[in-house]
Amino acid sequence: MTAEIAGRSEVTGHQITVRTKRGGMRVAAVWQVLMPVAHAIEHVRITSNRKRDVEDMTIAFAERFSGSLQIILGQFKTMTWVAAAELS
Repeated sequence: MTAEIAGRSEVTGHQITVRTKRGGMRVAAVWQVLMPVAHAIEHVRITSNRKRDVEDMTIAFAERFSGSLQIILGQFKTMTWVAAAELS
């Protein structure tokens, strides 16, 4: 099951993907971390994969965004409920 939350379907800049065990995504906590860069978010995609038993939230940022996403990524990596966080 794939749910398109907001934004356009094409990605123009960097993306952060947060992965959790299925049923473990804490959307409110993700948004708390993203608040400082919320103005640059263009698209959010949430997917759930029963076979792999994971959920992914992928946040796409505007190409024109000039800030560093490494700090945001680092915050996700410290959260015990996050199985993986990556920047692409």
